[in-house]
Amino acid sequence: MQVRSDGTRIEWIQQNCQLLSSLFREYERTLPFRGKRIGTCIHLEPKTAALLMTLKSGGAEIIASGNLNSTQPETVSHLRKHGIEVHAKQTTDPEQHTASLRRVLEARPDLLLDNGGDLFTLFLDEPYDGRLLGGTEETTSGRNRLLPMRNRLDMPIFVINDSPIKQFAENRHAVGQSVFESFMRLTNCSTNGKRVTVMGYGPCGEGVAGAFRNAFSVVCVTDPDPVKLLAAHLDGFLTPHRDEALGTADIIVTVTGAKDVLTARDLPLLSNGVTLINAGHFPVEIDVTGLRSSATVVGTCTYGSEAIESLTLVDGRCIHILAGGH
Repeated sequence: MQVRSDGTRIEWIQQNCQLLSSLFREYERTLPFRGKRIGTCIHLEPKTAALLMTLKSGGAEIIASGNLNSTQPETVSHLRKHGIEVHAKQTTDPEQHTASLRRVLEARPDLLLDNGGDLFTLFLDEPYDGRLLGGTEETTSGRNRLLPMRNRLDMPIFVINDSPIKQFAENRHAVGQSVFESFMRLTNCSTNGKRVTVMGYGPCGEGVAGAFRNAFSVVCVTDPDPVKLLAAHLDGFLTPHRDEALGTADIIVTVTGAKDVLTARDLPLLSNGVTLINAGHFPVEIDVTGLRSSATVVGTCTYGSEAIESLTLVDGRCIHILAGGH
């Protein structure tokens, strides 16, 4: 007789992250983080639960928090059940998020694992006694944010996004796939024959463009860097002038890590029914506030717990915006 045992989704992920599983066993033996306290600000979902459990296996004391709008309650419960201190809730409120980060820094971690530069930035505003040894930053957005503070931070911070393996394995393939799947899941729209404009042709942009092309979309790429634009052209993508690429698109995806890539100034260019997607870490690539407040917008409507927002323009056109960052 078989005995049925029901595991959790997080346990399934842990079993299938083979590299982390290998490191877990090695760290249990070598304890490389024994005596170290690690503060984290990362998306709290099953894969990062596996990461935090691996660090804990190496002797680390973990004080964890999440990112805006991505914390999964079941992950928080799982981590707490396994002895990890978590200060996070699923929220879009920056003040609540900052309060959680302060709780992490109150523990005076030796190392920080950051995602977007939130922890390191707050540390500079509210430094604590004792030496912060350094840490990691996950994203290009975070690196751009922290770079002007380099002299003030004066500590080693490894930018994970600079790793060649990270760039092709996660950015190109995983991010590209997840942005495409998020579009499908949120909109229930097909992509066959859709005209898609991808703004930005770094590794993430390459992945997004490739995912939509593989789903039978007609893909244009824009990038202010002429070398990247040439690479997109040689990869077989259309590379028209920016205004033309925006004006013909059914779907526009910003994948740059920069601010105000798409603003209210672009509204006259956009076609009726276009869907705008911000795929960067921070939801700042599309100036949603500026779009809403434009004099040409006469109505708004949200769908699916505000996952999709539609703006109606004075000339009858409708613009759809998918919420948040990647």
